[in-house]
Amino acid sequence: MYRRSILALALATALWANAQLHTHQVVVLNEGYFDMATQTQVQPVTLGSYDPATAEYSTVATIPGVRFGNHVAVENGVVYVAADNKLLTYDADTYALLEEAEVQGIRRFAFGNGLIVITRGELGGLSHYCEVRDKATLDLLYTVDISQLPYSAEGVVVAGDKAYLAVNNGFDWANLVGYIGVLDLTTGSWEGLVDLGAEGLNPEHLMVKDGAVYSLNNTDFTHASISKLAQAGGALEYTTTVAASSGCGSSALVEDKVYFMEYAQGKLNRFDLATATVLDTLEASPATYGLLEDPHNGVLYGTTTDFFSSGELHVMDLQGNVLSTVAVGVSPGRLALDERSATGVHELATASLTAYPSPAQDVVNVVVADGQVPMAAVVLDPAGRTVAASLQRMAGGYRIHVDGLNAGVYTVRLGDGRTVRFIKG
Repeated sequence: MYRRSILALALATALWANAQLHTHQVVVLNEGYFDMATQTQVQPVTLGSYDPATAEYSTVATIPGVRFGNHVAVENGVVYVAADNKLLTYDADTYALLEEAEVQGIRRFAFGNGLIVITRGELGGLSHYCEVRDKATLDLLYTVDISQLPYSAEGVVVAGDKAYLAVNNGFDWANLVGYIGVLDLTTGSWEGLVDLGAEGLNPEHLMVKDGAVYSLNNTDFTHASISKLAQAGGALEYTTTVAASSGCGSSALVEDKVYFMEYAQGKLNRFDLATATVLDTLEASPATYGLLEDPHNGVLYGTTTDFFSSGELHVMDLQGNVLSTVAVGVSPGRLALDERSATGVHELATASLTAYPSPAQDVVNVVVADGQVPMAAVVLDPAGRTVAASLQRMAGGYRIHVDGLNAGVYTVRLGDGRTVRFIKG
């Protein structure tokens, strides 16, 4: 046992330089269902965890005292959640509540320079619409004065040392605006608003690619548009109509394309950044409410819901074809990747199992520490499906030939239920 442990440690140390990121879990923020007419919480706001290696989902936390959820992200082992008027943090492994702060009208947030940049909006207005807090403690550091930012904001991204805000005045529907606000995080100074033009009203989602900021704009909800903002200098390059209506639909930047929900079709469209035109419609795609790319497994995660009793998470390929589906909570609107580094001995291996080398090219060895090697084992792909791989049972474990597998994170499941993961490079 001792010699085997030393061997595993040596392998991990030797392959540390080859560490790669993998998707540990997909965190799902289920918005629940709050009946505005009766002012009752019919379905609670919950957090869920989806394991892409096993295709299993579980509810990991219920958030009390909130009517809905707005945003979720994972950073350095911490889950950050915006829900109703609260900003909360949870341990990404135990899901224990770490910190909680009251933030009236919190909408979205983004991280940069050890800070968390928050957008705000509320019926009736607020004293300010952007604030900056300490990422670790959630303590308020400063706000953007309402004289500089007089409108509510929605999406926010950080690129370099600057935060970009989707400014839409979204809680005053008769007076929508369309700007990208720019905040310098090194100095805390507000750099102003970039006008997206008449067709750029109501920006909601922001994305960054190759030094440019892109916004998906809902306009007046009769059609949708995409704007491109040059990061250097903050100049508007274009605003172009892309759909009959995106509603409040989902979107995601995947490589050089923006995937976005076409509300009238109930399908995903793709906008090509190179040509600034709509490339195609993904006819097989579901009508997603939330959308997220998993670049480590080469898939999309999309959610669907009836908004009052059920919700589903779909694993899709990049053509919108559904590979697998699992039931989640009600109104799963926001998704986040929990990315972890992987070393030669996988950090998520159970105490009794070790898989090496990882990343692997041709062969993976699974060592069973207690020597109890079940007669059967299977290899599961990132969507949780059994794949064809040659497994050779040996004294102390299995030898698996993986040269025919595509790159991604795989799970070896023994006949007694124990699992261990490895990366095919």
